[in-house]
Amino acid sequence: MIKQAPGYLSDLNINWKNYTQYLTRIEVDAKTKLLCEGEIADKLFIIEKGSVRMGFEKNQKDFTSQFFFENEMLTALESLFCEIPSTYFIETIEHCIIYYLTKQNLEAMSEKVPEMTHLTQSILMSRLAYYANHLNAYISESPEERFNSLLEKRPFIFMRAPQRHIASYLGITNVSLSRIKARKSIFDVLNPKAKNLSVS
Repeated sequence: MIKQAPGYLSDLNINWKNYTQYLTRIEVDAKTKLLCEGEIADKLFIIEKGSVRMGFEKNQKDFTSQFFFENEMLTALESLFCEIPSTYFIETIEHCIIYYLTKQNLEAMSEKVPEMTHLTQSILMSRLAYYANHLNAYISESPEERFNSLLEKRPFIFMRAPQRHIASYLGITNVSLSRIKARKSIFDVLNPKAKNLSVS
């Protein structure tokens, strides 16, 4: 059985439930847009249950740039902090229980919660490191290598996200992803401890 990662807020030792007095809880269905391209972001979202993707549209097709799961926070950072239209959308993949923090409450927390500056810095540094590594992978790795890396680090994505979203995240077509998966056994695709992940 695949063990899912606890979420990067846990990795940072951040218990966001300590601050629920500043948060609003919502339940939303799959395929719900939490933010549309062109809107100005005014919320930070924290996932209690479910999965969410961030992406963009081009030539009437949408592409996934990142996946988020339980105990992870997301927003369109440049839109939220610079007050400019977002170049990304945020959409649920599964039925979700989500808490959100408005920009107004974020500013209030900064004044009332002494550790908020440190928490914000930790989250931003974590996200910047992720984006740098993700960009490096796109530049330096082949699609097969990106697939292998995702399979090794976050295998649960293959059971929770539609293949078309995974394909666009990897920068390949749905057909190409099917071919890569076909060259592996089901055991390899679903076993997070598989070490021999090369694709000939």
